Amino acid sequence: MVESYQNPILRGMYPDPSIVLVKDTYYMVNSTFEYYPGIALSKSTDLLNWKKLPGIVVKTEQADLSKAKSNEGIFAVCIRFFNDHFYVITTNFAEFKNFIIKGRLNVNGEIIWEQHRTEIDITGIDPDLYHENGHTYVTFTGYIDDKGTKAIQQAEIDLSTGTILRGPEITSLGTGGRDVEGPHIIKKEQSYYLLAAEGGTGVGHMITMFKSDNLWGPFVDHSTINPIFTNRDRANEPLQNIGHADLFQDTKGNWWLTCLGTRPSTIDFKQITNMGRETLLYPVDWEKEWPKINQGIPSEVVDMSQFPEHQSVLVNEQQLLPFIDTFDQSTLNPEWLSLRGDLEESIFLQNTTLTLIGRSTTIEHGATPAFLGIRQTEKAEIFTVKVEESTTFNNGKIGIISMINDTHFAAILVREEAEKFLVSRYQKVEDLVVEEALGSLESLPTKFELINQPATKAFTVTDGKKVLSFKTSSLHFSNEAIAALNTGDIQGIYALNDASLVVKEIRRQAVDVE
Repeated sequence: MVESYQNPILRGMYPDPSIVLVKDTYYMVNSTFEYYPGIALSKSTDLLNWKKLPGIVVKTEQADLSKAKSNEGIFAVCIRFFNDHFYVITTNFAEFKNFIIKGRLNVNGEIIWEQHRTEIDITGIDPDLYHENGHTYVTFTGYIDDKGTKAIQQAEIDLSTGTILRGPEITSLGTGGRDVEGPHIIKKEQSYYLLAAEGGTGVGHMITMFKSDNLWGPFVDHSTINPIFTNRDRANEPLQNIGHADLFQDTKGNWWLTCLGTRPSTIDFKQITNMGRETLLYPVDWEKEWPKINQGIPSEVVDMSQFPEHQSVLVNEQQLLPFIDTFDQSTLNPEWLSLRGDLEESIFLQNTTLTLIGRSTTIEHGATPAFLGIRQTEKAEIFTVKVEESTTFNNGKIGIISMINDTHFAAILVREEAEKFLVSRYQKVEDLVVEEALGSLESLPTKFELINQPATKAFTVTDGKKVLSFKTSSLHFSNEAIAALNTGDIQGIYALNDASLVVKEIRRQAVDVE
């Protein structure tokens, strides 16, 4: 029996979670912004251990990410299941289009997603999908005047065409907090509940809730209810920025809440966030009119002793395992991400190795460079890349990189010249560029490492005899540095021009905080 578990349940940049139960399996979607494939998808049978599935958006007909700026692209996603089909609804901010993608389970239990989308002509973001008695409704947030006032709005649509049949109509202005957003409609017994987020996706973030006997409102709250879940006044809690929630029921009918939160690090007199917004999970007591979530506090460790019925569905202990890829499968592990599009001919798997062929496009170009990354998932962790001897340089460079956007990143790079391997640092912090020669290696690099610590990032490369490195502040890769909380740090391999980086193992593993 699981006595407790630890949040986040999805670690690293997995914001805006939405969960649906189909038979005995839970499916979760998350925002991905400018990263490809778009819309992260995971599944679980025990709520604590999630298997990553291939991302949903893989075709431009579904969503064109090619022009997505940093922190744009795929915004909040909602997943629902009815009429024997999955439906995901989201916004591609790069096109400013809201749309639905439909999927179904095949005989092998795999979800087959349609290669086209159904567009919904609404002006806003964070769309939710609610279906009842053959009717489908989209609830979203959008501006209603030129003063920046946001409101939750709702429209009835034709599910097959996206045509609006009624609305949009304003259903709530929230409690008065800034940026009311992230709506979901939940029906319990004969009442409709509107779940929302307010306060902006920062330290003032909070989850709020409203109720109505009519789907079109008015939605009202009670003076003692809101915010229904937040850490905005609990600065000492390890999880902060709690918001953007979804409610769902488990296989025994118990209610749970999933939401986003962050794990900031305290460095000197400031707090910084490097992993971005992550997925949290809490048991919900909804015996009375309003739900009570995890005794009212968004905690890092969730004690299940007060929730025996919920505890009964947690059949497996939570496993927080390292990520190890030895490239022994015919397809790429779903955790890997590129920027804005498929790497196509620039990447291939062969003989338990991965080859990344360089491109002239760089991180700064806002396009699709030869970059393949995974999320940073812990404040202290090591990202290790073992290099195969068949790597070639020609006139290019190879290396590893950590980035939070295309103006805040750092890389350690190697190029070959006169039978030596020259190592350099390339770092960008907004409009400041640092290019520094670090020395040379006598032979081909065998290993790159990025050592993440709450306050620093150390980049190293070795040929087995000599180690060259540089260290920089984690602040430069933080949400605070870019004044945006959408994304988190992504670390990966990087190849430029006509170099070919061949790797035989990549590992991401938690370490102790120094």
